[in-house]
Amino acid sequence: IVIAGIIGYSIWNKPHPDIKDADAVKTTSITLYDILSNHKSDSAIYLNKVVEVSGVIKSVSKNEQDQQIILLETNVAGGSVNCTMEKEVNDVKPGDTIVLKGVCSGYIGGDIDMDLPGDVFLLRCYSAS
Repeated sequence: IVIAGIIGYSIWNKPHPDIKDADAVKTTSITLYDILSNHKSDSAIYLNKVVEVSGVIKSVSKNEQDQQIILLETNVAGGSVNCTMEKEVNDVKPGDTIVLKGVCSGYIGGDIDMDLPGDVFLLRCYSAS
């Protein structure tokens, strides 16, 4: 029981990987969205991995936790790569091209009946450009 407790404690308190300096799988927002939203076999390359994604900014906003959210354009109307920033990026606006690095948590589908596509989510993002 003691050994299990020590292992559990170690896993629980394991430090997060350093996203900013980590090696990343490089892609574009269009490619990332296409692969994850269509559940292609390549999706394992990106899921729960550090991904460096380049794309055009669709919008910049804040979430309820006051974190900056940058949405990147895709080739699907209404679909985005949703990037939650660890550190705010200044002087960015829709139409700018940006490179971001974060952990890909996957695709969450929208509502088919309302013709709303889903989003691909990147967490703990940093500007890589």
